[in-house]
Amino acid sequence: MIDFRCRTRHKDMTPIVKDTDIQDYAETLLQDYKPKLLREPGKINPIHFVESYLGAVVDYQDIYYPENSPAIAGATVFNDDRILVFDREEKRIKPIEVSANTVLIDNSTMDDGKEGFAAFTVLHEGGHLCLHPAVYRRLDGQLSIFDDHKDGDYVVCCRKSSLEGNGAKRSKLTTQEDFREHQANVFAASIAMPRQTFIPAAQELIRKAGFRNGVYVMPTIMDWDYTFGVSAIEETLSDLFGVSKAAANVQMKRLGLLMPEEQYLEQHRQIAVAF
Repeated sequence: MIDFRCRTRHKDMTPIVKDTDIQDYAETLLQDYKPKLLREPGKINPIHFVESYLGAVVDYQDIYYPENSPAIAGATVFNDDRILVFDREEKRIKPIEVSANTVLIDNSTMDDGKEGFAAFTVLHEGGHLCLHPAVYRRLDGQLSIFDDHKDGDYVVCCRKSSLEGNGAKRSKLTTQEDFREHQANVFAASIAMPRQTFIPAAQELIRKAGFRNGVYVMPTIMDWDYTFGVSAIEETLSDLFGVSKAAANVQMKRLGLLMPEEQYLEQHRQIAVAF
């Protein structure tokens, strides 16, 4: 595996990077892992990628979260630790020992119809492994602020709500945790839907829908034609890349293939002024 290198970090070691830096890194990993994924649109096997290439272990559990707290979709364990799970057979909450470099996926992500979300969750946790070890990992014998170490100190738990939007709204990021979740979402999207294959595939569908320049423009007032048209494109991309329709939608927006009419017109005004 190729390590992620970052020149600038926050004081808690969160990388300070642009989305394009993460996209470039993800595609470098794909070139090393399976170059065909950069040449032809297709589905990546997320478990094989995380286990065989990133060297982690993927395990499925009923991850415990307190009542009235956001549901947890997955967790990344950086050091040997203990986490709380719900034991269905014993019908109780109990701690389990988890080894370093383990990705835990909540069993609820495996419900029928959630295959794309489950795949994205695995890749999202893989993003934490690649991008954020400096934040969470403690070296053997290293003195730490965790002198009274508690279970879960070296675990990052990811809420379902932070994955369901798949990192679309960077402007709303406020905490370093928000930035790390966004970065892991960008990583997952870039592994599942790399630019080299996603952009041509999406633009072909968009042009067939009548947008000759390859950008699907969202009207100011939504109508049935728009809703049906963009939904059909999302569904095709979802099937092609093995992701949810929501993830395909966010990736189109992130790559400038789906944008509001006002944004589209403003871009073209700026281009006209430049020339």
